[in-house]
Amino acid sequence: SNRIFNLMGLNGKAVLPMVLGLGCGTMAVMTSRILETKKERLIITFLLALAVPCSAQLGVILGMLGAISFKATLVWAGTILLTLLFSGYLASKVIKGEKTEFFLEIPPIRRPNITNILVKTAGRIEWYLKEAVPLFILGTLILFVLHKLNLLRVLETIASPVVVNLLGLPEKTTESFILGFLRRDYGAAGLFAMAEKGMLTPVQSVVSLVTITLFIPCLANFFMIVKERGMRTALGIVAVVFPFAFLGGGLLNWILKAFNVTF
Repeated sequence: SNRIFNLMGLNGKAVLPMVLGLGCGTMAVMTSRILETKKERLIITFLLALAVPCSAQLGVILGMLGAISFKATLVWAGTILLTLLFSGYLASKVIKGEKTEFFLEIPPIRRPNITNILVKTAGRIEWYLKEAVPLFILGTLILFVLHKLNLLRVLETIASPVVVNLLGLPEKTTESFILGFLRRDYGAAGLFAMAEKGMLTPVQSVVSLVTITLFIPCLANFFMIVKERGMRTALGIVAVVFPFAFLGGGLLNWILKAFNVTF
């Protein structure tokens, strides 16, 4: 893993936030503190925001892909992996700063002490509850306000031309992308519901799932990025990820149609 991460300007330590990102991106951004340099922390934060789905979103995505075909799953996974490696390589060249080597000191192996395990687990849970849970509550509150003020419909109208013309998706898909920013699992669940009703073809399902995976991080994750990296960096990441997601989905849509790929 160290050699792979070296291509992206990182070292083997980056595997920890990456793996945690498959559970919760907000927690993973917090864990990026273990990386030594500002450049490494910025790259890993960008990659987590771009191409690492959280467990709630991933479960819905895999369930949806499993109902289509194994080929669809391979196309989705291959697209996300290639995007991760390519964007990481570009980020390592664009972002200036130092890169550290990977050194790991292996302590003597001892039998775990149950008391120590419980104390450290309790400490980590308390840390997570204090740092992340308030952000989830804030994100849910913002979603409630947008819904009550009917602003979600306004955003859907603005974004629908891109979704329909570039991605080749129904206009209603716009709602899922907007919800995906507020809560990633809500966005994926919206696509799942559309597929269940026959509103998405298999090709459209794969394109929409790739796009929502590459979409901007959820609101709680965004606030955590603001807290850890600053507002300017957070807005910069969103400014890159947002068009990247639609361009990636649009390119995949064009390739699948050009080569008449079916699932």
